[in-house]
Amino acid sequence: MFNFFKIYVFIGLSVMVQAESVAERYGDRIELLGIPFKDPLVLCQILIATILMITFLQSGLDKIIDRKGNEDFFKNHFVKSPFKMISNILLTVLTILELIGALLLVYGIYYAFAYRTTLWIFYGFVWLAITIIALFFGQRIAKDYIGAADLIPYFILIMLGIMSMY
Repeated sequence: MFNFFKIYVFIGLSVMVQAESVAERYGDRIELLGIPFKDPLVLCQILIATILMITFLQSGLDKIIDRKGNEDFFKNHFVKSPFKMISNILLTVLTILELIGALLLVYGIYYAFAYRTTLWIFYGFVWLAITIIALFFGQRIAKDYIGAADLIPYFILIMLGIMSMY
């Protein structure tokens, strides 16, 4: 194996320092703040799950706390679509989908630390992928193409999380 060196120049003095990669330092495990992880992909899965959990928990709770504002938005958003008569039902379904997905990730993050497996994070990712597809469908039906396009980065992030598990 080759040793790699970095040269740091400080006020005209050269100092040779051995550069270490994460793989060289930790091998097949990684440690962050004293917490060991099986490998870097597990850490990525937990961090992706945390971002998505915050996003969907906040969104779901907002739909409960500001129900009236969200009902008004949905009625206006779907006024020219086949969903105009059932926008309140769609709001309820979407709220439930988002909260279940967020709670799966809350449990998944706990489970990852307690049992060293990301199985429940996987379930949360799949649930939220279905939720994003439902949101995407609704945005396209409402002809909100910009809103639909805004969902794609979330979907890609979820897909990367799922793909990192294989």
